[in-house]
Amino acid sequence: MRSCRVDIVIIFLDRVVASPPGRNMVTSPVLLLLLFDVLLFVVSAFYFDRSEQKWENLLLSALFLFSGMPALIYQVVWQRVLFSIYGVNAESVAVVVSAFMLGLGLGSIAGGRLSSRFPRQGILIFGFAELGIAIFGLSSLRIFRWAATFTAGANLPSVILFSLVLLLIPTILMGATLPILVEHLVRRSGRVGASVSRLYFVNTLGSAIACYLCATFLLRKFGQAGSVLVAACLNTLVGGVAYAYGRRPGMASSNAPLVSAQEARAASPIRLPLAMLIAGLAGFLSLGFEIAWFRVFSMASADRAPAFALLLSTFLAGIAAGSYLSEKLTQGASPGAVACVIGILMLLAGGISAYLPWLVAAARFHGLPFLAPAPVFFLTAAMLGSVLPLLCQLSVAADENAGRGVSLIYVSNILGSVLGSLGIGFVLMQYFGLRQISLQLGFATVLTGGLVLILGRKESKFPAVWATLLFVVALAAVPLASPSFDLLYEKLTFGKRLEIRTTFARVVENRNGVISVTQEAAVFGGGVYDGYYRIDPSHDTNMIIRALVLSAIHPAPKHILMIGLSSGSWGQVFANHPQVESFDVVEINPGYLQLIPQYPVVRSLLQNPKVHIFVDDGRRWLIAHPDARYDAIICNSTYFWRDHSSGLLSVEFFKMARTHLNPGGIYYFNTTESAEAIATGLQVFPYGLRIFNFLAVSDSPIEVAATRWLDTLRQYRIDNRTLFDPADAVAQQTLGYYVRFANSVNLPPVQVGLEGSDSLRKKYGRERLITDDNMGREWELEVPISWR
Repeated sequence: MRSCRVDIVIIFLDRVVASPPGRNMVTSPVLLLLLFDVLLFVVSAFYFDRSEQKWENLLLSALFLFSGMPALIYQVVWQRVLFSIYGVNAESVAVVVSAFMLGLGLGSIAGGRLSSRFPRQGILIFGFAELGIAIFGLSSLRIFRWAATFTAGANLPSVILFSLVLLLIPTILMGATLPILVEHLVRRSGRVGASVSRLYFVNTLGSAIACYLCATFLLRKFGQAGSVLVAACLNTLVGGVAYAYGRRPGMASSNAPLVSAQEARAASPIRLPLAMLIAGLAGFLSLGFEIAWFRVFSMASADRAPAFALLLSTFLAGIAAGSYLSEKLTQGASPGAVACVIGILMLLAGGISAYLPWLVAAARFHGLPFLAPAPVFFLTAAMLGSVLPLLCQLSVAADENAGRGVSLIYVSNILGSVLGSLGIGFVLMQYFGLRQISLQLGFATVLTGGLVLILGRKESKFPAVWATLLFVVALAAVPLASPSFDLLYEKLTFGKRLEIRTTFARVVENRNGVISVTQEAAVFGGGVYDGYYRIDPSHDTNMIIRALVLSAIHPAPKHILMIGLSSGSWGQVFANHPQVESFDVVEINPGYLQLIPQYPVVRSLLQNPKVHIFVDDGRRWLIAHPDARYDAIICNSTYFWRDHSSGLLSVEFFKMARTHLNPGGIYYFNTTESAEAIATGLQVFPYGLRIFNFLAVSDSPIEVAATRWLDTLRQYRIDNRTLFDPADAVAQQTLGYYVRFANSVNLPPVQVGLEGSDSLRKKYGRERLITDDNMGREWELEVPISWR
């Protein structure tokens, strides 16, 4: 009968569901936006700049552009390395990101003090900073791995301390460069707004370009070590040229008359303390938008690593363009008019922002690339990016303390970003869904823009009627966006196939991600298929045979660890194994624990005394429990092309898992059809057996014992019901199929049966091994499904 037969279509159901059409990366929208910024840079350098220092400005702009590129490469790579040490759970991610930004803030303060104390040596100090970053960069991965031997698996307070210590030196050097160069340019030009705008524009553009390069080829081709080497070479080039140029005669002279602070601020409606507050709010809101938008892009891309890099590239490119164009468009305007421009741009950004998630969902639903709406994200980021340079223009005098003033506004912006990362990404996301977060951010941006508009209107001739109308329209636009979030996750997950799917029956949103369940009990984590709430072996759409097969390959699995709980269906099978005495589970997203009680088939799992569930990152948990040993470690890991998936598929992780196995123990993991994952497992372990798309590996030979397996299966009881009822004809036919399956080792077609080590090594022996450095296939632009 069909119900007890393992159909090839069912076997690979998860592969089909996980790779819907339209999720391959179409990067051209982002590339066009970057080209727009590059064109803007060229035009600004050769057309807008008519000063006597034109060529010096061009050189410094080019140096600061190339300085922004390695900074972003380091950020991406260092965060990945620290995540592998401290975990990719929400707590560790928030801490590592915040530590990086705090270092930049401290560097900004240090740079401001240095620019005031050594105003005529700014270029030399900038060069030394870049060379210092290069030296640290070259040794950074060794330093992090050395630190990992002492700090891996640490508790949260220790993670905070270690992250700050590890990142403190390079991030201080990075953060110091902006105020140092601002001071130099202000002394040359006598204009704060233009100096900040130019430098902020080129440095942010460099970071945006680096994001695009990371997403499209750099990390895929060079890995972590190679990418850091490229970044260090760029730092060395920039530092060397800056040092040579700073040593030239005449560099210490000042060409522009400086303005007293009292004269510069007399007519400004926004003084420095208020500018710092607004800059902090802008940083908080910008980071909040980035977090919310990342959730949308992540789901639309099936949680692909390049998605965040491309979103960040778009975001940074928009900020860069906005910071430059806003200053150019307000040249000669009164301080009150400039303040009004800030307020109007924030009103527009707040009103538009609430509709951006809907744009991505609409693109997916109509079969367009999920990056098609990138220009609208770019425009919104440009409005937000205009705030910082315009605030500097309003509140910082072109005097000998210009660098320090800019550093205070800059550090306020960074501190706001840190609070945004922690407050929104770590706290609010735990209690509010994407709809609420997006609307709250929209309201907050509109209210902030309205406040600035009121302050500016007092010193300008902007009509009160127009100001009121703009505020009311922007404020009303935000709640009107609420209906656009209906079926948002369905559209992001299924795209144009939504019409043949039902709506989600349940959705859980928290800071770890989004879990959704269809009416048919199919589970999706982060927009990617993650199993079913089903354990019936006679109607095996969940391929539960892969869990039941454990008794065929291990004589007595008394102690089991499973990494990844998901629906709990596999957990229910292992927890009720007749020989199991203890069953530990590590799950990174506690949202699954909210769903399990709602499905009777797995509900009892949480009350089983044998079961111990730990909410943590699987890799981090193993590091933190070096003495834990198991007869079997099960890892029903996610697809090998998803973000951070290589952390559970690398040589380094397999070696770690190996140390947690008892003699004769088995590590059993989902290869998700990855030839490289199979090759990597067989490289670390001498023996292996492929079971459908799973691979069992061990230090001992793996034998399939059909008789033992059947004896165990006949003893299986879940919720006081026999899993294979002797009176059930279908159940007995299923057992008959299992006997034939157990005797199918290396029999054709091996693609859907059992396959031993020798056969596997002949097929996959030349495949590239997955390492923490190369990150497997995470950075592929296309979903690389292997059908071998």
